[in-house]
Amino acid sequence: MGDVNFSLRKDVQAKTGKALIQLTFRYPYKQRLRFSWGDAVEPQKWDSKRQRVKNTKETNQTGEYFINDLLDRLEKELLVIYHTEKVKAGYPKPQELASKLKAFMNQSQEAPNTPQGPTFFSLLDRFIAGEIVKRGEVMKLNTLKNYQTARGHLLEFQDRTGYKIDFESINMEFFDRFVLFLKRKKLHKYTGEAGLSNNTIAKTVAVIKTVMNRAVLLKYTTNLEFKNPEFHVPEIAPDAIYLNDDEILKFYRFDLSDHPRLERVRDLFVFGCFVGLRYSDYSNVKPENIIEIEGDKYIKIVTQKTGELVYIPCNPIILEIFKKYQKNPNNLPDSISDVKFNAYLKEAGMMAGFTEKGRLSERKEEPLYNLLTSHVARRSFATNLYVQGFPTYEIMRITGHRTELSFKKYLRIDKLNAAKMLNEHIKKNWSKFTLRVAS
Repeated sequence: MGDVNFSLRKDVQAKTGKALIQLTFRYPYKQRLRFSWGDAVEPQKWDSKRQRVKNTKETNQTGEYFINDLLDRLEKELLVIYHTEKVKAGYPKPQELASKLKAFMNQSQEAPNTPQGPTFFSLLDRFIAGEIVKRGEVMKLNTLKNYQTARGHLLEFQDRTGYKIDFESINMEFFDRFVLFLKRKKLHKYTGEAGLSNNTIAKTVAVIKTVMNRAVLLKYTTNLEFKNPEFHVPEIAPDAIYLNDDEILKFYRFDLSDHPRLERVRDLFVFGCFVGLRYSDYSNVKPENIIEIEGDKYIKIVTQKTGELVYIPCNPIILEIFKKYQKNPNNLPDSISDVKFNAYLKEAGMMAGFTEKGRLSERKEEPLYNLLTSHVARRSFATNLYVQGFPTYEIMRITGHRTELSFKKYLRIDKLNAAKMLNEHIKKNWSKFTLRVAS
């Protein structure tokens, strides 16, 4: 695929105290392009880790563009040029790429004889740039990342196979070749781990279908082969766990006072089990999110991922946690990074005796404590309420799931709980059935 990097040249200009920004592109057969175009910044203003200017409002030398936006455009243009040339005539020479980049930067490319219409990738780029509104809503950042990932897979497929991707070539032949390519591709150059996961492939195919749907609506194509029922990769619900109410209570009551860092993580996790929010939300509750309505406390919060406003009542355990951490402005333990949270949570779970094995069919020897993550809290909230018979729609109002189908995939109902739910249904309805039979 090639590796694009931005850095500052070592020679700082004496008059300005600035160093030129340089693009370096390495690709197969040890070829390397180095390209500078005149823009420079002071070294202290450059973030070498992000490979971007620290101040996102820093403009280029002409003042026409924000430098970071220009770098994004330059990287995208380079990859498009590289893949286009590679498909046409094999790996391009660095000087060929430099010439085309210079033309791009100088906006001096000759206009083609015939106007170039939209392409599959140009439409996909509009999605990635956030220019497409889906069902009347601006697409979320995480969704756009899926489109960016799909773009990379498609370009790599085109590069490796020579199969030209455009509106008219998205057909069943493409589908079969592309899916097999993703299933067989190498993920790691050292371990040789093979194949993308089924759900990653499913999301990539879904992106292709969304782009093609929009292309049909925009009258860019009349190709409808993507609507074939066989042009589909179903998602598989990931093997995951939840804790039932008894396990949550056992965890909460376990004495961790000698390990305050673990106690804080455990308490925040239990809070998450009873509010049903994502970690990004339940770890960042602010004082103003805790409100009182008719004498009862509620969490009122706009979720980060979906922008949904939700109200969540505070049960007695939540109120206990609030009291325990009343010295903190938000009455909750201080939040930490998701990575540290998950590590400490596993440690706390081990101390609390969550050593049961066999919860996951694919990881039967994994002890329960090693399966605990921040997201288990949200899954536990939804599953426990569902098992208790709380209306599905009302749970969805809190979890933010928009369809019952997506919500049901989220639940983790084991065979025993399914049997218990059926037993309760029988008890509730058997007497009515008996009366009907007797009459």
